[in-house]
Amino acid sequence: MGLPDDVIEAIKEHERGAIPLGRRGVPADVGEWIAALARPQLGWMTGQIIAVDGGLQIT
Repeated sequence: MGLPDDVIEAIKEHERGAIPLGRRGVPADVGEWIAALARPQLGWMTGQIIAVDGGLQIT
């Protein structure tokens, strides 16, 4: 982005402080939910919103 390294690190630190779980998500965090929801045993579940956001919505 053209920002100095110290500014980028400050942004990352701010993000970590804003997310209750203390870290940014990775693709595997979402992938685990996609795999779980694709199981036939969950075929009765409909119309849900599942926030895979490390608790960000509750802050």
